[in-house]
Amino acid sequence: MIRKIFAVTSAWTLVAVAAASSASAASIIVDSHGFEQPQFSTTFLGTGQLEGQTPATFNGTWLRTKGLGLSTANVESSVVDTGSQAVVVNRAAGSNDRWGVPVSGYPSDRYVCIEWSMRVEQSSGPTGTFGPYFGVEANDDDSTSVGLLGSLGVDASTGEVLYQVQDTGFLTAAGPTVAFGAWNDYMIELDYFTHSYRFFVNNVAIGTSGFVDQNNISGGLNEFTDADITAVQAAGDAASMAMVGTAFFDNFSVQQSPLPCDAVPEPVAGLLAVIGLAGVAAKRRARA
Repeated sequence: MIRKIFAVTSAWTLVAVAAASSASAASIIVDSHGFEQPQFSTTFLGTGQLEGQTPATFNGTWLRTKGLGLSTANVESSVVDTGSQAVVVNRAAGSNDRWGVPVSGYPSDRYVCIEWSMRVEQSSGPTGTFGPYFGVEANDDDSTSVGLLGSLGVDASTGEVLYQVQDTGFLTAAGPTVAFGAWNDYMIELDYFTHSYRFFVNNVAIGTSGFVDQNNISGGLNEFTDADITAVQAAGDAASMAMVGTAFFDNFSVQQSPLPCDAVPEPVAGLLAVIGLAGVAAKRRARA
């Protein structure tokens, strides 16, 4: 099954933003503080919407990408992994949306490590449909075109863990599936020496690929500008584009390091649940 996901990921809406400070010292690039109080509010603008929230001890404002903007990402306190708050993302039919914190001046170390915990609820649709796709995308938009570095997420219909391969951007099953309605931990490791990325589920490395748009952008991809919580279609057919779904995100962080990410201490302490990963036959679907 061929399926494509949008390549343009960083056309930010006009929400006031304080750009992150340059990467001069601390290894932390973005830290959500687990979306906890007092940094984040469940009543911000009445709904607790993620976009526009700028915690006092944070290094930027959460923004959302342009588009229909029908999906939502709200800070809530009913379903959490750790602490007392998390973000619930509801994907609306036909609306592909992303939320992130734009930064500049990164990386100054070899690796960028993106970590989050995610719980995906199962979506049901007509036979042959996929998605929606929930996860995180990493980008370098410090050029004439937005360059996708890598992505990792879950198909809400099948439970497949998916990533995007170099050059084509095909959404490809990494092998494992995850249980619906359960928290799992995810990580993307961006390696700026080899221009490739590794991806992990519950601390287990499950695959690697070159930077997705490394050969599609003049001069290649050499910077990190944003890692986006993503809720998008998982296939190009009309029925899949119309699929709705829900996922929860917690403990989101981005840091840089001279060491591989699996050798770097986590910025958010906590026990990581380990699940059994059941292998499935890879199904290739492309981005659009």
